[in-house]
Amino acid sequence: MENLYKIPKKNIIFGLVFLFFSCSQVEPLNNDSLTNNSQSLTGKIGPQTLAHTKEYPSDVATAWFNLLTDITRTKPYFVGQANRIFTYSGIALYESVVPGMPSYQSMYSYLTGKIIESGKKKDYYWPACANAAIARISSKIMQTYPTPNLAQVQALEASFNSSFQSQVTPEQLQASNDFGKYVADIIFEWSKTDGVFNPDGTPVFCPPYVPLGGLGNWVPTPPAFLSAVGQCPPKTFVPNIGNTVLASPHPAYSTDPSSVFYQAANQVYQRRNNITSQEMKSFSNWRDLSPNYNPIAHMLKITTQIFIKEKLNLEDASVLYAKQTIAAYDAVSAVFQSKFHYALLRPVTYIRGVMGQNNWSSFGTTPQTPSYPDELSVTASTVEILENRFGTNYAVTDSVHKSTHGIFSYPSLNALVLDEVEARVSGGTIFRFCGEEGVVQGRKVGQMVNALPFKKP
Repeated sequence: MENLYKIPKKNIIFGLVFLFFSCSQVEPLNNDSLTNNSQSLTGKIGPQTLAHTKEYPSDVATAWFNLLTDITRTKPYFVGQANRIFTYSGIALYESVVPGMPSYQSMYSYLTGKIIESGKKKDYYWPACANAAIARISSKIMQTYPTPNLAQVQALEASFNSSFQSQVTPEQLQASNDFGKYVADIIFEWSKTDGVFNPDGTPVFCPPYVPLGGLGNWVPTPPAFLSAVGQCPPKTFVPNIGNTVLASPHPAYSTDPSSVFYQAANQVYQRRNNITSQEMKSFSNWRDLSPNYNPIAHMLKITTQIFIKEKLNLEDASVLYAKQTIAAYDAVSAVFQSKFHYALLRPVTYIRGVMGQNNWSSFGTTPQTPSYPDELSVTASTVEILENRFGTNYAVTDSVHKSTHGIFSYPSLNALVLDEVEARVSGGTIFRFCGEEGVVQGRKVGQMVNALPFKKP
């Protein structure tokens, strides 16, 4: 690992200018090693110049996201819990290395109006800053949930720190670690404002969802007929994004066999009854059940494989991880806002109640949420982020669940998300128009996140 983190032979001296707001608050540097680190570091490196983040490989970032996705798979967290771990880790990663990215600015500052003081940037070793930040923030988020598993987090942090010792002086490694932890602590405090927890640390109570009743509205689905979940989504990073990308109205509910709605239900009925073995594999590949990775982790696995294949540097990886995780987080909130706005029934309810197929069931258990639009908007939001970087014709292979469901190859990222639509239609859990609108909505979220001013004006 040591060869991956050699200090670049050439460092460019530059002045890094932050975007300050007239009403901004500065988050204080409380650690003495940051405020008082005025000594001249000597030995393995010369800190008189500032190395850019892009001069280092992305290995710290990719290793961490591989681990975090694995943890949420083997010690399953609910999707919302895993999503918070991923998102705040992505943001902390970006904020811990952005002082070494002269073309970029702090998104924490942009979204909050507060400033993260960067201290003496020339003394920081960006891989170590990233390592400390992700280790700290992921540990803190995990500890807000029952029985956190921190052993693997601590082991990876220590392993990287050990590899860094041959590349930097002890003083620089300490300063870098302190800065990364300082950033993570600020981001963790910010995370407390997303509406998931009360000020005392207890989860915010979400009252049980009461079905609206009436024709076409959602009711609990077989086999367990459980109450709906997700009716209290967290706040979003992009303000009011749920209303901005609210799904367009779905086809009018109708029981007339000649209607668009009936035909959509009949398509699901026929596809499910004639599902192929390949469609079963594709459906199972995206199921949100252990031992599968949940869909958000699934996409993070795919993107991490892409980053490794393309040999991204730390700057590019930090930007993309931050964008992808923010987009996934906001897409979850947006799709559930739309779901409970329309409260549309699931295909199994219609097929049994209207079409008279009393024993019909979807291939996999139908999610206990209204059907419109579909949650694959989260996948679509990630696809939008990745296409913005790699292009619309970037071929991708999904081998995330190869041991259980096989390998899936696609000529483009868009083909991947469209295959997910087809899988859910053939599996009987969604109407096609639910999947299609999910793609539209997810892409809108991705576009809005791509439009955030990560780069300086």
